[in-house]
Amino acid sequence: MNQLDLFAEETPVPATFTARPKPTRPLTAPPAPRPAPAPRPAAQLAIQPTTAPAPAPRPAPAPRPVVAADAEPGGLFADPRPEPPSIQAPIPAPRRITPLLIGNPRNAGQRLGEAVAETWHASNWGGYRMDIPVSIVAGLALFPIKGHTEDVARIISNCSDWELLQGYREIYAHTWSHRPDLGARMAPLMGWLTEQGVEEKAYAVRRVTETALRYGILQLTGDPDPYNRSDTDVMSWTITSLRSLGAKQGLGEYHTPPELCDMMARILVGNEPPEKGQRFHEPAGGTGGMFRSLAQCLRELHADPADYVWALNELEPLAAAGAAVNAIVWGLGPNVVIACGDTLAEGDLYEQAVREREALFKERDEIVGRLAVAEATQQALALADRLIGEQAV
Repeated sequence: MNQLDLFAEETPVPATFTARPKPTRPLTAPPAPRPAPAPRPAAQLAIQPTTAPAPAPRPAPAPRPVVAADAEPGGLFADPRPEPPSIQAPIPAPRRITPLLIGNPRNAGQRLGEAVAETWHASNWGGYRMDIPVSIVAGLALFPIKGHTEDVARIISNCSDWELLQGYREIYAHTWSHRPDLGARMAPLMGWLTEQGVEEKAYAVRRVTETALRYGILQLTGDPDPYNRSDTDVMSWTITSLRSLGAKQGLGEYHTPPELCDMMARILVGNEPPEKGQRFHEPAGGTGGMFRSLAQCLRELHADPADYVWALNELEPLAAAGAAVNAIVWGLGPNVVIACGDTLAEGDLYEQAVREREALFKERDEIVGRLAVAEATQQALALADRLIGEQAV
C-alpha cells in the first residue's frame, strides 16, 4: 500500500524485524553544568553593558550511524518529512495514437463508422444526439492542414478539453469563412458546440475523437491530393452506423453502395469527359456518394471536377450536412449547390438554393468587411494613443 490505512487492523511485526537487534544511538557525555555566576555588587550593575556576551557555539552533533532500518522506507530513523519535489522532474511523454492499418479505403471507412458508433453508444452520452459524433468525424475530415497526418494526430490527441472543443469551433469557423454556402448547410453539425454545458460532453467527445484517429480518419481524408481523399465516403458510413434501423426505415435512407455508384458513373461518363460547365443533378443525393464516383471518374479522364456544376438535394438535414462536408473533402470545386427539402413535395430546389447561396456569400463579405474596419479602427486608435503619449513626454 502507498498510503496509511487509519482503519486497518494492527499488523503484527514480522519475525525478521523482531529478531533484528534494535539500533541504538551513540551516547555522548552530557555537557558539564555551568557554574552559577557570583552575585555582583549593586554598584557595579550600573556600569555593566546592556547586552550579554554571545554564548559559545555548541559543538556539532556526532553523525548518526546508518543502520539497516534506515535504508528501508518507513524505517525507524526515516525522515517523516516528505522529499521535496525535484525541479528536474521529467515531463510526461506526449500521448500518441497509432492508427490501424488502413488497407482497402472503403472497408476502412466502414470500420471507422462502426467504431465511432460503438464508442459513442458506450459513452455516457450514447443513445441519442448522433449529431455530435457525426460532427466530430466531419471536423477531423475538414481539418485544413493536409499532408501532415502524424503531426496533426499528435497535436489533437494532446489537447486539453477546452482546446479540443475550441479546435472544433475553429475548424467550422474556418470552413464558413471560405465556403459560407456549405458552412451554412453544416449548421446541424455545429449547434452542440454553442450549447451551455458543452464541457460536460468533453469526455465522450475525446473518446470519439481518439477512436476516429485510431481508425484512420486523417489517413482517409488528410491527403493533399483530392483524388486520394475521395476513395471512401466516411460521412455515409458514420451516419448509417449511428442511425437505428427504425430511423432508416422511417426516413427511407439507404445509401447506394459505392461499387454500384462507380458502375453508374462509368456508364454515364463513358470514355470522354463531358463539356465544361455541365451540371450534374442528384435529387436524392444522401451524402453525395454518386458525386464521389463521378468526380473520380472525371479525374481518371484528366478532367477537373471544379469545371462542372454539382447540384444535390437531400431531405434529411444531417445527411445534407454530410454532403456539404464531402464536397470540400472531395474537392468538387466552387460550383456546388446543396439544397435540403422534399423533392417530391417542393419540386426542383436548385434555383432556391442558388439564391440562398448568393445571399450567404454577400452576408459573409459584409461581416468580413465590418471586421476589417473594426480591426483598422483599433490599429488607428492604438497609433493615436502612442503619438499622444510621445508628444506628452
